Amino acid sequence: MERDYKLECLLTMPRHELEEFSLRVIGRMVPEDVMQELFTFEQEEVDSEERMKSAQFDAMLRMTAIALGEVSVAFSESDNAAQNTERMTRLILWHFYAMSFNLEEAVSLEQHCQQVEAILTKAPKDAFGWVKVLTDLLHKYAELSEKKSS
Repeated sequence: MERDYKLECLLTMPRHELEEFSLRVIGRMVPEDVMQELFTFEQEEVDSEERMKSAQFDAMLRMTAIALGEVSVAFSESDNAAQNTERMTRLILWHFYAMSFNLEEAVSLEQHCQQVEAILTKAPKDAFGWVKVLTDLLHKYAELSEKKSS
């Protein structure tokens, strides 16, 4: 049985393994030249700390969207293509949650996994669709965090 990257797996798998594997998967899905382009900023984007953070935030969101948009193509020829696509989508979304945006303090892993399972019922097929889903997900996390603080 291959890892499914659902809640139980994420709770029991060593974090360093999750980090290493998610980075490898993203590296496979997003070509190096695209990474270079995403993370090369114009001078006005780095003039202030706030602008730099905003540019990095946008680049990470787009990188994740591109990776997610490539998952179904990358695994389309594999045995159990749908299952593999879901597994890798969960892993990349964990990376987005835990590593790219450090949302663990704002939203519990359980809440994150609930959101992921809801997304998987109607997952976009391309990077453009994923940009909207990821943006909406960040708004949902903000709402959940706000409720937690209240």
